[in-house]
Amino acid sequence: MTKVLITGGAGCIGTVISDLALQQGCIVRVVDSLWFNKAIPASYAANPNYEFTKGDIRDADLMYRLLEDVDFVVHMAAVVGEPASKKFPELTYQINYEASIHLISQALERGIKCFIFFSTCSNYGISDGMATEQTPLRPLSLYAETKVDVERHLMNNVKGLDWVICRLSTVYGCSPRMRFDLTVNDFTMNAYMKKYLRIFLPYTYRPYVHVHDVAKVIIEIINNFEKVKNNVFNVGFNGENYQKIRIAEIVKRFVPETKIEIVKTGADLRNYRVDFSKLQEFLNIKNEFTVEDGVKRILGLLEDRIIRDPYESCYYNTSPALEA
Repeated sequence: MTKVLITGGAGCIGTVISDLALQQGCIVRVVDSLWFNKAIPASYAANPNYEFTKGDIRDADLMYRLLEDVDFVVHMAAVVGEPASKKFPELTYQINYEASIHLISQALERGIKCFIFFSTCSNYGISDGMATEQTPLRPLSLYAETKVDVERHLMNNVKGLDWVICRLSTVYGCSPRMRFDLTVNDFTMNAYMKKYLRIFLPYTYRPYVHVHDVAKVIIEIINNFEKVKNNVFNVGFNGENYQKIRIAEIVKRFVPETKIEIVKTGADLRNYRVDFSKLQEFLNIKNEFTVEDGVKRILGLLEDRIIRDPYESCYYNTSPALEA
C-alpha cells in the first residue's frame, strides 16, 4: 500500500486530500499543529489507514521519524497567504522556508519516491498575457517569496530526490477545515450575512480552483509520478481565470439583494491570468467544480446552519492561534 505523509494535512486542502487518498487505499500519515480546528483528526479516527501526529514541522527529530517508510510527501504545511505572512513574518520564514528546506534534505536521506511541494500562482505577481510555467516569477509578498525560494532550491540544489512543484490557483470551496478568508468563500459569506460586498481593484484577474479539484490533481500526480516527476505545474483549469468583479456578480446571482461597492484602489496589486495547458497535457484531467458550484455549496452550509458563526477566528488564517 502506498504511504503518503501530508504535512498540514488537517488544513483546508489537506483534509480533502486525506479523504481522496484514503478512498484510493493509501495509508495516510498526517502531521499538523492544529492551529485552527482541533477536532479534524477525530473525523478519521475510525479508519485504520489514517495516522495522525500533532506536531510542528520545525521539529526536525519528529519529521525524520514520520518520514520512515513513506513513499510520497505532500508538503503543504505553511503560513498561507499574504495577510498571514505579513502579520507573522518571522514564523512565515521559519516554516515556509527553513523547515521546508530541512524537510527536503530529510526526504532525500530517507529515500522518498517523490516530494510534492505546494507552491502558488501568486508567484507570478503581475503578468502580461497568460502565465505559463516558464513565465518569470515576480513575487509581491513574503508568502510568495518563500515559495519561490523553496522552488529554486528543489530545482537547482537537490540531486537524487524526485519532486513535483504545484503552483496552486486561488482555492475556494467547502472543506472540513473551512476557510472564509478565500475570495469566493469570503464574497459568498458576506453576501449571505451582510448583503453587501466591497470589492477592491475589481478588474484584477486571478485563477480559481475548487479544493476538491486540487485534491484530485494530487492523487493523479501520485498515481502517475513517473510521468510527471521533476516538473512544475500550474494547478487549475483553463477557463477558470476571473476578475474579482465577475466573482461578485456570480455571487449576486444567488443572493440578488447584495449591494456591490467598487473601490478602484487597493494594496493587493497582484494581477495575473494563468495557462494550465501543461497539466492537461500530462494528466488530461478535468475540473468537477466551477465557481458557481462552489458558491451554491457554501450558501448551503450557511443556510442550513451547519456553520453558525462564519466570523469565528478558526475560519481565518490570520487567527490569533498562530501566535500561540
